[in-house]
Amino acid sequence: MGVLKASWKKQLVLAVALAAATGAPMLWWLLHQQHLPTEAITTAQAFVRDVERRDYTAAFGRTLAGPATGTTPAELQANAQRQLCPPARVEYTAPFQSHGNRLRRWAGGRTLDEPLVRVEFAGSPCLFGITLRRTAKGPWRVVGFASHAG
Repeated sequence: MGVLKASWKKQLVLAVALAAATGAPMLWWLLHQQHLPTEAITTAQAFVRDVERRDYTAAFGRTLAGPATGTTPAELQANAQRQLCPPARVEYTAPFQSHGNRLRRWAGGRTLDEPLVRVEFAGSPCLFGITLRRTAKGPWRVVGFASHAG
């Protein structure tokens, strides 16, 4: 009976050691992976789609009206015709935020999302970025957009 008990304990120790040896690197890898702000990306893509369809009223509804976007749908149209060149695909978002950063923010009782997110687009005649801000009520709104050099 004592031999079986010792063998069982040895197997348990080996199993725990194996789990720790494989689990720790996997957890480290997961925590360092980039978190993609899917809601902000979806809003930016919808904004680009609205501009592409020339539905400037719908696109204006996705903005926090201001000088960078336009204070009316007509101003937005003029800005968009100068600055955007859809169709395009999402290239990356900035600032970089890992799952570990979000876990740290959550543990500290802070909001998980960055206050401003920039979604960069490529794959069209020009490169352009859309800056979004989360509003107090929750949804992301476009606060600026501009084409830029590579």
